Amino acid sequence: MSRWFEIHGFSNLAEFDRFAEYLRHETGSGAAEEVTVDEDYGHGEIYGGKWFRDCDTGEVWRLVPPDPPFLGVWERVLRL
Repeated sequence: MSRWFEIHGFSNLAEFDRFAEYLRHETGSGAAEEVTVDEDYGHGEIYGGKWFRDCDTGEVWRLVPPDPPFLGVWERVLRL
């Protein structure tokens, strides 16, 4: 069971920055690790960002920053 939940849109850049800091803490503590992005993956036709693996569950998630009018996304990668 995942401990992370999807975020479909950050309300502002400060909220995104706080979440990015949380992920830096997770990777620094060993709870998560950054992994290589599959450049061909574009679920919902949204490409780019950074990918992270939850070291407990093995799930891979991606963080795509806001680029107005797009509000950003944190979502589970559906395939590898």
